[in-house]
Amino acid sequence: MKPELTKYIVFSYFSGDATPLQKEMVLKWLEDARNVELYFTWLEEWEKMHIQFQPDPAEALTKVKAKLRHEEQPTVTPEHLPVRRISGKMVLLWAAACLFLMSFAAFWQRELLIYRTYHTAFGEQTRFQLADGSSVLLNANSTLKVPRWGFGKSTRHVFLDGEAEFSVQHTHDNQYFKVHNADRSLITVLGTEFVVYTRARKTSVVLNKGKVEISSPAGDQPLTMLPGDRATVGKSGHIIIEKLSDEKLAEHSAWTEHRLVFDDTPLYEVARRIHELFGVEVKINGKELAARTATGSFPAKNADELLSILSYMYDFEIKKAENKVILIPNR
Repeated sequence: MKPELTKYIVFSYFSGDATPLQKEMVLKWLEDARNVELYFTWLEEWEKMHIQFQPDPAEALTKVKAKLRHEEQPTVTPEHLPVRRISGKMVLLWAAACLFLMSFAAFWQRELLIYRTYHTAFGEQTRFQLADGSSVLLNANSTLKVPRWGFGKSTRHVFLDGEAEFSVQHTHDNQYFKVHNADRSLITVLGTEFVVYTRARKTSVVLNKGKVEISSPAGDQPLTMLPGDRATVGKSGHIIIEKLSDEKLAEHSAWTEHRLVFDDTPLYEVARRIHELFGVEVKINGKELAARTATGSFPAKNADELLSILSYMYDFEIKKAENKVILIPNR
């Protein structure tokens, strides 16, 4: 009967007390990418039980990379895995981290070790709570990176590429929560609710409650946003803040209810939005059709549903070819 890998075997691996067979079990188990998050969860739990040592994963990774650059690495087998002990009981955690990194240096990148990554597929939304009590609703085709260690204590920095709605918890020590956007602009808050859209073409922030500071590498001083404001960061890094009506304010959160709101929006912009959210490439035949504008609130759980409604309202035909959808004006 094949032995089962348990949390306590992995704990023995962290402490350097695992047998050669147990080490082999751990390495085989880690070959399945689905076990990586559980590995780090158990590592964090083990750390809390051995608080005498505070690990520095970044330093460990730097040492491993330097070693890999200067000498050819032999194939690592469980029998040759080095184990370092302190007083026969305590093992330096960076040694365990180095063992792990050397075994998988060609596969795992630095960000996987330092950050936990939340990612949504096309057409998917997911809501989750961070360690500091803040909640996030992540829109389709979006990524949020959060530090694995110290979040809510020594840091509250997160990194967003895509679209998200944040409800940030105010901490007792007034620690700032900072959202780093895809264009290197920065949102700084204490406790508030806001929606962020940040992709290669632009960043916009809509504030529902509280107060927010937004800055960009091109600006000298951060700008302050108040409830009802929308800040747009252009390609040059210049920030424009404008006050929105209640109706316009609601439009920016419509995606949280699987709706899209367009206001005299050209169909080529609608096509771009469909590609961002659902991964469907939309080609529009004819400049006249591409410039035709759409207005209204539309259900948007998938691209087919949205395009079907638009085709009826704006008089075009839909054809599918390979991995794209072609919009053809009716004659």
